[in-house]
Amino acid sequence: MQDRPSGVSGDSVSSSTSDLPRFRADLSAILQRARNADGGWPYHPGKRSRIEPTCWALLALSQTNPQPPNLDVLGRWPRHDNWLIDLAGAPANHAFNAIAALTLLQSGSTGTLAEAIVRVLIASKGVPLAPDPAIRQDSSLQAWSWVDGTFSWVEPTAWCVLLLKQRLARGPYPDALKRVRVGEQVLNDRACRGGGWNYGNANVYGKDLLPYVPTTALALLALNDRRNEPVVVRGLEQLERDVLSERSAVALSLALICLRVYGRPTSVPEQQLTQLILDRHLSPGYGDDLLGLSMALYALSDGPLGAFTLGAV
Repeated sequence: MQDRPSGVSGDSVSSSTSDLPRFRADLSAILQRARNADGGWPYHPGKRSRIEPTCWALLALSQTNPQPPNLDVLGRWPRHDNWLIDLAGAPANHAFNAIAALTLLQSGSTGTLAEAIVRVLIASKGVPLAPDPAIRQDSSLQAWSWVDGTFSWVEPTAWCVLLLKQRLARGPYPDALKRVRVGEQVLNDRACRGGGWNYGNANVYGKDLLPYVPTTALALLALNDRRNEPVVVRGLEQLERDVLSERSAVALSLALICLRVYGRPTSVPEQQLTQLILDRHLSPGYGDDLLGLSMALYALSDGPLGAFTLGAV
């Protein structure tokens, strides 16, 4: 995708955390000015458009603008064997493809463009591993890896489960439910003992590993149609304990989205996220974090979080 010189540092943002409508409008204006000529968004202004920030910007602007943004940029995105390619010469990123398909499903006019991505994701499986006494988990389960030929990880698995559940809500799809169930097995298997999720293993060499906020929020979003299951109950309790422990736009945004979807109190993380953007936006370079700004805008929107809301599957 093309580069286009651009900059957002120094853009004016409402300095009051109590004026959320104006704050959202300011962030929306920043994102619209930062859009590349090819219709996508980079991680930082002036760089090439990338899948992840493009999808989050499109999701955010669809929540805050009277006229939803045109999603056709994802339909025009470079592909290889139906995979969207984030970087030429690099293997397809399964999580980013799931985010792209999830974004396309949010509009009736582009939903069909998601079908090819759904198909290749259903066929994709993480590499199984033999049992290892150093790790207490079922490594034979094949959910989703970051790229082909590698092991299943929590984040790509959560994104793919979330996508397939959204797709199944629109009608049956061959083998989708079977793959969803394997993904749920992996998320159950990899949950940390006290609740929440690490990036990969929950333990190693007899030691329990700690959960992280972004991975816990993503796993909970993928399982938000299973709210009474013990692993979900423990995970949500862990997220509420840890929500302010990782002060980044990504962590706070995902946590806020998750808490909103689950109907939990959100005033504290909402205030923390707003203040974080205000504080760091005024620092050199932070306004260039288009992914963080996009995720924050989506999390702080007052509309329904349709991309992350699930019914029974």
